[in-house]
Amino acid sequence: MKIQFKALFGRFDYSIELKEDGLTIITGPNGFGKSTILDSIYQLYKKEKGIPFFLNLDFEEVIFLISGEKQLKITKKAGALVINDKTNYSVNLKNIKKYLGNDSFFNRYYNKNFDKKFEDRKTLDEVFNYVSLIERYSKKEVTQKNNIKFVINVLKEFSKELGKVFYIREQRLVSEEFDSFDESRLKDEIKELPKKFKLLLDRNSSEYSSKSNELDSSYPIRLFNNKEAITSKYEFNQKIELMTEKFQKLNKFDLSRIQDLSNLEFKEEFSKALKIYFDDFDEKYQIYENFINQLELFTDIINEKLNFKEIAISREEGIFIQDTDFTGKQISLSQLSSGEKQEIILFYKLIFETPENTLLLIDEPEISLHIAWQKKFMDDLYKIIKFKKLNVIVATHSPQIINNHWENQIDLGELYGKKFD
Repeated sequence: MKIQFKALFGRFDYSIELKEDGLTIITGPNGFGKSTILDSIYQLYKKEKGIPFFLNLDFEEVIFLISGEKQLKITKKAGALVINDKTNYSVNLKNIKKYLGNDSFFNRYYNKNFDKKFEDRKTLDEVFNYVSLIERYSKKEVTQKNNIKFVINVLKEFSKELGKVFYIREQRLVSEEFDSFDESRLKDEIKELPKKFKLLLDRNSSEYSSKSNELDSSYPIRLFNNKEAITSKYEFNQKIELMTEKFQKLNKFDLSRIQDLSNLEFKEEFSKALKIYFDDFDEKYQIYENFINQLELFTDIINEKLNFKEIAISREEGIFIQDTDFTGKQISLSQLSSGEKQEIILFYKLIFETPENTLLLIDEPEISLHIAWQKKFMDDLYKIIKFKKLNVIVATHSPQIINNHWENQIDLGELYGKKFD
């Protein structure tokens, strides 16, 4: 993907091409547009809801290019947006707000209650004047709507080519949510985290139980029809060893409390039943496998950085902090330092909320993090890039965040003043 800005903030010409290994790091002084570049990509993903962002942004032209073929060009002219040089299909702030707000003259009068609007009319002249007014304005409204629909369709098509986009902003500890009355409130993300983990655990356990019930209900029939068997003590011991490793992972994250089977001995008369038992367990374990990999990656990354304490997972608590120095007491997530909270929330979003095969945008991951943690961030991020097949753009002020990945850096300060490609 390539992004070209002309006269961003009336000043900056940029040409930015994403790195091939899945990680692009954008740096530069304050006010050079690092966050704005991330925002512009995210607003494309939002399709028509992103149009007001570009209408309010100070720029002359931006070009988004995917795979050298799919191109979207947005030009700002006289307060309106022109898409792909189609000057007859521009949108401005006024008409897009009317469209998105569903508050056009056309919508207000041409609706299912049209006839009711004549009930209070006292003279025939008033009725004729009313109809004439509707017809006059509706033609203009239809033209505007067709115009806006063209722009929106272009954005939707390009958004499909762009694919999934996930944005982790610099403000991570507090988020805004809306109730059924469309009233907002601020939400403390660290306090919400145990609830989120309990939901993850419950959802995976429910899927596991459903698969178990399905297999258990067909077990007798499959046993009578089964012609395969565990053929030797060696094969049996191998299966037991693999199962024991998986049991330990299930127990570690409180996903199951299955007893240890390592002391069982092989008996040939049970070889057919054992074959089905091992196969069923492997099929059921697959329900948990990706989730366990996520939990291991998350706890390994976080626990490596915590001092005198560690993260633990349980069905009852969801996620909690345990003191590892003598007492073993439980510590509230709210008692953690700002840096510890930032690290936990950031990697929770990266590992559990970011979809696979996604373009991921991260703004200022260094906030509140100690320099030692900043230096480890990119190496940890690469693990997640590989695990989830991500393409990532990071905007940062911190050279420590870059650490030994300077080949992935694009510095806006260096680009400033260069000719537009």
